[in-house]
Amino acid sequence: MPSSELETWFKKEMFYDLFPHANLGWGPHSCLPYSYESFIIAARYFPEFGTSSPKNGYPREENTRRDVAAFFAHAVQETGENNAGLYDGKRSNEDAADCFYRGGFFNWFEGGPISPFLPQEKPGYNPEDGDKCLFNGRYCQSGPDIDYFYHCGEGNVTEEGFYTKCYFGRGAIQISYNYNYGQFQEWLLTQNIDTDLMENPNLVMTKMDPPLAMLASLWFYMTPQPPKPAMHDIILGNWNAGPENEAANYSGPIFGPTSLIINNECNGEDLKEPGGPGESRRIKAFKWFCNYFGVPYGEEKDLTCKNMVKKLDQLGYKYSYQPDWANTWKNVSCQCAPAAYGGLIPYFDPDYYPEKFVALNRDNYRRCIQSIYENPSMYGMNNKTSACLNILNRHLGDDVNNEPENNENHNKTDDIF
Repeated sequence: MPSSELETWFKKEMFYDLFPHANLGWGPHSCLPYSYESFIIAARYFPEFGTSSPKNGYPREENTRRDVAAFFAHAVQETGENNAGLYDGKRSNEDAADCFYRGGFFNWFEGGPISPFLPQEKPGYNPEDGDKCLFNGRYCQSGPDIDYFYHCGEGNVTEEGFYTKCYFGRGAIQISYNYNYGQFQEWLLTQNIDTDLMENPNLVMTKMDPPLAMLASLWFYMTPQPPKPAMHDIILGNWNAGPENEAANYSGPIFGPTSLIINNECNGEDLKEPGGPGESRRIKAFKWFCNYFGVPYGEEKDLTCKNMVKKLDQLGYKYSYQPDWANTWKNVSCQCAPAAYGGLIPYFDPDYYPEKFVALNRDNYRRCIQSIYENPSMYGMNNKTSACLNILNRHLGDDVNNEPENNENHNKTDDIF
């Protein structure tokens, strides 16, 4: 894996200075989930992280540092020590903040260090403790489409009454639920990393080659899930806020919408220190890391998503592939088309997403068609009401070499199959 340009400016000494309490207070260590080494290895899989600098009004040094500051800020909220006792009046708020925001990468499991999802005898003091969980840690969402694409493991109950297929939050920014584990697993396969997270979700904490605890979090930060852009793209301004938000001067390289993406938090910043959890903590942490790196954090109004005129799911564009309902009743092969509602097969509108994700539309389109024929019932389709199921689609055969390049967003599907 080639080195990342991030390594030219973000050094090991900096990581140790920023996160002395990582790994439940034991500090950064290459044999534990959080370390400089694991952070850099994860960054090498995403060479744009901490290195990109589009023309957005900020110079290169500021763009790269703001990108890393945003990731660290969310890690503080998700898995930081968050020791409010530091603000005890014995030190200035500035000194307290210098300790408080150095508490990132503390917890391994959601709700830690003693996770409410784990057995009392193994509450989260070791990465292996996450192999079993209580029922409330299963985090298994079910439905016709989720069961087809990201079916939870059977959750075998042990003799002690614990579950072994648990998808509660793990890692630096807490990847959670079976569909996120499944999508991360799919991405790992594109990197030639064959790891069955659906059957062994705790590998997110225990697998160190590569270190998945950090890699899963950076994947979530760097990857759009329509209608949500990647947090990385928002902080760099490489996103389309829509005309209403742009008219309100709420667009470009800003931090606010990243809190909406990660946990739908738009309550703004608390006036008091250290303030409560949620978006307030994310904002305060982002400010602190930006100050640490010596870069601007932007206007106050842009640090929160409460000022967003239209939220991401209200922008009105198409963002998932669904059966082409206008033609399913015809005696022609089943096709798919972009739709303006949610689904598990993303469609990346070229007006809203970077080219490298738009390039995934071809495979996603074909995957949608395959899912129709393999499991039509999850779409409410059958051979009587959907005549297209009686016509084999070329996609299911081998003759796909004559497909044209991605054009017109795959709306004219008859040109392809």
